[in-house]
Amino acid sequence: MRRVVVAGSSGYVGRYVVRELKHRGYFVRALTRDAQRLAEPGPFAAPAVREQCDEVFVGEATRPETLHGLFDGIDVAFSSLGISRQRDGLSFEQVDFAANRNVFEAARAAGARKLVYVSLWDPDALAHLAIVRAHEQVVALLRASGVAHCIVRPSGYFSDMGVLVDMAKRGRAFIVGSGTNRMNPIHGADVARVCVDAIESPAAELGAGGPDVLTQQQAAELAFEVLGKPPKLLHLPVPLLRGVARVIGLLNRQFGDLAEFLVTAGEVDGVAPRAGTMTLRDYFAELARRG
Repeated sequence: MRRVVVAGSSGYVGRYVVRELKHRGYFVRALTRDAQRLAEPGPFAAPAVREQCDEVFVGEATRPETLHGLFDGIDVAFSSLGISRQRDGLSFEQVDFAANRNVFEAARAAGARKLVYVSLWDPDALAHLAIVRAHEQVVALLRASGVAHCIVRPSGYFSDMGVLVDMAKRGRAFIVGSGTNRMNPIHGADVARVCVDAIESPAAELGAGGPDVLTQQQAAELAFEVLGKPPKLLHLPVPLLRGVARVIGLLNRQFGDLAEFLVTAGEVDGVAPRAGTMTLRDYFAELARRG
C-alpha cells in the first residue's frame, strides 16, 4: 500500500503528513482547493510541501462531484480535514463530517484498501460539542465501512499552543478558568509519524501525545520564559467565557461552536500516550526565532 491521497494537505497536520509520506517513499496525491497554498509555508511554522507532492488534485471535499478520479490507482485514503480558521461560513456538520464522508465514500467506491482519519483524544469528555459530534460521526462511518481503518487521536496540537507565544509577545496571556487542567499537545511532525505508522499498523486506533505533560498555566508561563519576559497571566472565569461563546454563536454559529470547544477544552485534562519527541519549549523557541 504505497499510494496515498492526503485530504487536508494544506492544513497544519496534513502538510507534515505529506512530508513524512515522501520521506518514507510513498506516492502522494494531495487534495486541495488551492494548489498555490501548498507552495507556501503554512501558519505556525508548518512547511510548504508542493515539492513533496507527486500529484496535486484540485477539488472541494464538500462537493463530491469534484472528487471524480481522486482515488484512481490509490491504496490509502488519509484525511485530517476540518474547520480551523476558515471564514467561509460552513458548519462542522458540513466540513468535519460531510466533507470527510465524501472523501472516504469516494475512496471506498474506488477500492482503497486502508482509511486513516485524524479525530480527537478522549471524545467522551467533549461529546456534547458540535465539532466532536461531527468527528465521531466520521469515526462511526469508518467502523461500519468494512474497510481496514485506523483512527489517530492527538491530544492537541502545538499550532494551537502558538497563541500563547503571541499573547506573551503582547505582554499578557489569558487563561481559561483555573489553568490547572493537564495536557500534552504534540508537534505536527510527530503526529505525522503516527499517521503514517497508522497506514502500516493493524491497530484500529492510535493515541498521540507530546513528551511533556503540563497544565494550561505552566504552558503559558513557558511562553513568557522562552521570550525572556516575566509572566503576566489573567484568569478568565469559565461562566463569563461560556456567555461570550453563546453571544458569538448568535452572530456566527461556526465561531460560536469553536469558542465553546476552546472553553471546554480549557477545563478538561487531555493527556494521550506519549508519541512525540519535540518539546513545547523547543517549539516556542522556534516561533520566537521566526518572529
